[in-house]
Amino acid sequence: MDKVVEQKIEETTKNKSIGRRAFLGLSGASIGAMVFAACSNNDSTSTADKTAAVTPDTVAPSDTTAPIVSTKDTLTVGMNAVIEGLTPFAIQGYVWSQNLGFMFYDPLVRKDPSGKLLPWLVTEWDTTDPLKTVLKIRNDVKFHDGTPLTAKDVAYSIAARSDEKLIASTAGRPLMTPSQWVSAVAVDDYTVEVNTTERVEFLINPQPVLVAPNESFGKVNFANEVLGTGPYKLAKFTSGTGLDGIANADYWAGVPPITNLSWAFFKDPATAATSLRSGQIDAVYDVAPKNLSAVSDVAGTTVSSTGTYAYWWIIQMGKAPLDNPEVRKALRYCFDNEAINQAAFGGLGTPHTWNPFKLFAVNSGVDADEVTYDPAKAKQMLADIGKSDITVPILCIEGYQDGIAAAQVMLEGFKAAGIKSSVEVAPASDWLARTYGDGSWEGITFNAGNLPFPSKNFFDYLVNPSSIKSKYKKGDVVPAVAELYRKVNATPFDSPEIDALLAQAEKMFVDDAIALMGFGAPVGLVLPENLTGVASNGFGDVFWDQAIFN
Repeated sequence: MDKVVEQKIEETTKNKSIGRRAFLGLSGASIGAMVFAACSNNDSTSTADKTAAVTPDTVAPSDTTAPIVSTKDTLTVGMNAVIEGLTPFAIQGYVWSQNLGFMFYDPLVRKDPSGKLLPWLVTEWDTTDPLKTVLKIRNDVKFHDGTPLTAKDVAYSIAARSDEKLIASTAGRPLMTPSQWVSAVAVDDYTVEVNTTERVEFLINPQPVLVAPNESFGKVNFANEVLGTGPYKLAKFTSGTGLDGIANADYWAGVPPITNLSWAFFKDPATAATSLRSGQIDAVYDVAPKNLSAVSDVAGTTVSSTGTYAYWWIIQMGKAPLDNPEVRKALRYCFDNEAINQAAFGGLGTPHTWNPFKLFAVNSGVDADEVTYDPAKAKQMLADIGKSDITVPILCIEGYQDGIAAAQVMLEGFKAAGIKSSVEVAPASDWLARTYGDGSWEGITFNAGNLPFPSKNFFDYLVNPSSIKSKYKKGDVVPAVAELYRKVNATPFDSPEIDALLAQAEKMFVDDAIALMGFGAPVGLVLPENLTGVASNGFGDVFWDQAIFN
């Protein structure tokens, strides 16, 4: 039996603050339960890179003695978001990269509820050398077309996600910066060596690498097709409407108990609620707090949470007027946060803060407590610096009703301060192209995600691309922020230095308003009460391959 090594990520004071939750309704006999339970009490063998030994059988047995039988072979899930393409290389928000993508593609590793990395396609990893990560790959995995997975496929998938030009063509975001990237090489059939110019903790990236075949970009029509190694094969996809998956009978970790897993995409939460009540769908994923009351009392269902969702506004700091921190600080007085919370989250959002890291239990404590809703003060502050006649457009993402509702309230505050503004709602693909693509958005734009592990990844969410890339300015947009961003990225999340670096980041948010924080709240998941095995680690990752009707 091969030795399988997993990296043991110790629980730090920071990750204790994240809204972690155990698996939702896990069956004790399910593979999903074994995967995550096996890593909480295993005997550990310490090494220089903090690894612990487990056996392959506790990771993902592929030779179960008896198939798990579901009493119902079809599950239809509604989702309050729209997916327009299926490419494994693009980041289409957490609804794809932390949920739907896992149906068709396998990640390199998984995370348990404490943030610990678990072997998946990668069975061992060595990060002792900060400039080199060595990965050992499973030798029993096949793509949906029957082609065996090798190290070349994994190396290519990592390289493709790190290729700035390739990722820009998908309107996504790269795994690392060009200055960090060196190479990903298949040393042999089942060993990959990833070389970088500095430490890059890509295995803990909240948007995981989804493994695709070698040299597949441009050859496979990933807009409408799937060629992965995941638990489901694509049966049908209608862009913007929904998709159907059928169980992969050759899945290396065991055939999914539910044969047909389908998704329906909804732009309107009310339509999703009506579809659940009428029985057109069985479950609803990603229910915002404001909409939970419309689905929480449906007979035969239960409500759980998959993580802590948060939203914020990134700022076009590459051009006037928002390149001026005094203008950005004046904008904060235009936010009627009580009204915004009510409009966006039905009043159920967390207490508002201008320091985003106060969403985590451990933080430096700094905040702009003196800022209250006072558009007249904002108007005077702008007049004092000669910026009375400014325009600040607001860009939202189609399907994110919390952002759209918040923007309407903000619009009134801006107008009261004499600021010209308007609200635009763009499709996700257009939004991605204008933000992570070429940095061409105007004014401020909505962004959102689940609170990640480790907390340093939240800094990336908040300042990339706004401090890193702009169509209107060459080089770093805000050099001091960009420099700190690189330091944080290059510092191990469990290093003693990371707290001080994040404290600097918190001070920048408060002193220079480099992002405008919205609210956080739990994310709802409505499931049939007789469905178990849906796995969620509390960081937004949701896996459906062991869902089963009892």
